[in-house]
Amino acid sequence: MRRYERVLVVSPHADDEVLGCGGLLARLADAGAEVHVLYLAVDGMAHYGLTEPTTYRRRIDEIETVSGLLGFRYEIVYGDQQLTERLDTLPRRELVDLCQERMDRLRPDLLLLPSGDDYDQDHVAAFAAGFAAARPIGPAFGKWLVPTVLSYEMSKLQWATDPLARCCSYVDVTDHLDRKLAALRAYATQHRGVPHIRSEQSVSALACIRGAEVGVGYAEAFEVHRILL
Repeated sequence: MRRYERVLVVSPHADDEVLGCGGLLARLADAGAEVHVLYLAVDGMAHYGLTEPTTYRRRIDEIETVSGLLGFRYEIVYGDQQLTERLDTLPRRELVDLCQERMDRLRPDLLLLPSGDDYDQDHVAAFAAGFAAARPIGPAFGKWLVPTVLSYEMSKLQWATDPLARCCSYVDVTDHLDRKLAALRAYATQHRGVPHIRSEQSVSALACIRGAEVGVGYAEAFEVHRILL
């Protein structure tokens, strides 16, 4: 795998980074990369499958555990503001500006965005903002140009009205799948049993399919938006 020094992950909510690219994040951290996860909205709220609402404090505790497991630093932009599933109600310019400020400050050489094909309006808003912020304006004009921009997938994307974009980049996560699944379990308010899309079996099945596509045990797949060689 190509070596990256600084990585920025845009995660609409706390758990998307694990579902989409948790294996890659563990592998990058093991290789010495500085990994920064930007959570856009984290709230205490009611979830399908839970008997009572979770709290914001519990969500923070989960993030702390997961960041330790996968080896990343993190920032929460909208914490405890009841903006989960409402990012699309914010001005697009506001989301673009905050993503661009982090890119210019952190200067990542790898940017990981949620898929823009998601049915979740929060994910679409996060992708659109991150993609716009990564537009090709170079350092000569005062803006950091991220050389590699990818979108991560997850099993829920199979619920889509349009054909999904073909994933063109793969990462072997065979040696890091256990940590990805441990991180998923650490998100106890989000983890579900079979046949839910956030079950360990669902996550493992997708990784198995992606691995078979490139001849390895387990893999994560990504849509490529830019690679500057």
